[in-house]
Amino acid sequence: MKSASQLLEQQVNRTARRKVREAIQPGALWGIVQGEMSAFISDVINQKLREEQDQLLARSHYQRVDEDPRRRNGSKPACLKGLLSALCVQRPVLRAGTPPSPLLQSLRRIGQGFLALLASRFWLRGTATRAVAQEINGVFGTKMSASDVSQFTEALVPDINAWLARPLPEGIAYLFVDALYLPVRKPGFTTKQALLVALGLTKDGKRHLLGFLLGDKESTDSWSALIKELLARGLKRDTLALVISDDHKAIRAAVQNVLGIPHQLCVIHKMRNTLVRVAAAHRSEFYADFKAAFWADSRQDALRALGRLEAKWIKLYPKAVQSAVADAEHFLRFHDQPKPLWTVLRSTNLIERFNRELRRRLRPAGAMQSENEAWKIVWAVSTEQEKRWERRRVHGAKELALAA
Repeated sequence: MKSASQLLEQQVNRTARRKVREAIQPGALWGIVQGEMSAFISDVINQKLREEQDQLLARSHYQRVDEDPRRRNGSKPACLKGLLSALCVQRPVLRAGTPPSPLLQSLRRIGQGFLALLASRFWLRGTATRAVAQEINGVFGTKMSASDVSQFTEALVPDINAWLARPLPEGIAYLFVDALYLPVRKPGFTTKQALLVALGLTKDGKRHLLGFLLGDKESTDSWSALIKELLARGLKRDTLALVISDDHKAIRAAVQNVLGIPHQLCVIHKMRNTLVRVAAAHRSEFYADFKAAFWADSRQDALRALGRLEAKWIKLYPKAVQSAVADAEHFLRFHDQPKPLWTVLRSTNLIERFNRELRRRLRPAGAMQSENEAWKIVWAVSTEQEKRWERRRVHGAKELALAA
């Protein structure tokens, strides 16, 4: 039988173990660490504030100077948002008026800058402004609103404008152009506006985003304006070998009027427009004949394959055959370029892949509140894509380098 002291010791041990288990529950341990860190940092800042006051008064804590009316009058609490949640310190005050504290002002700027940086980064990564504000308020105890998040990102506008007007890189040989539509709010209504996108490719396979234009619609004037802007920023006609786009009348007119260089139309778009006119039972066979033409090893082989496709299917699917053979020369311009790049140059897949990434980021943002908001998202996605492109080149670039 256990003695009274043994029973007491056992009970104390049980209580201690229970307290330890409670302390290390999920979230509780972090709360302890956070509290201790905040207390340690507060003590350091409080000491610096007292030293700052001593330097201001030019005397020690209990020393008095009769001709100086300023007297120490204890301290008041002051909170610094953005540094380990709501960090509270004790600010020394004076009876005859307390001047602003340079240390506190600096710490407040750091805290606000830290929160602004977090809010901007989260928003640029695709989080809605309201969700960003809620998460930061929950962690740091602030009272940030969705409009505050938008205001923080306004600091990016000068850098974005400089990026949009930057000189273009040398050696752009292939110009890809495409457009996507995004909702933009106007006074009293919301409308769709066209974002025109231009992407460049060098002969050694390096991709570069060249420029953008936000307009009401795709028109010859808007596409001409974008191309003229690219020329003004350093795009050279004599190094351009090919423009690649879908079969849009406005793009074709702008390229012909402003650039006057060969124009490759997207084979993938042509294939989709053709196959929808073919019954499902014959679609695989028709696709094989279509691919034999536009994936042929030479232009002559392609034209002969198109002749065979027309002879085989003209009676059964005249509309599909007409779509397949129409304007074939503009869909075979890639044959004049190095063969390793044919896969990239015969379609607009290169720029459409970027546009899909842009749509993915634009979707959670909803309707753009202003043109600047659209440019901020375009800039964020574009700079991220360009970082990825620096590490790898397009398909066929390695074979092209070996052949050279």
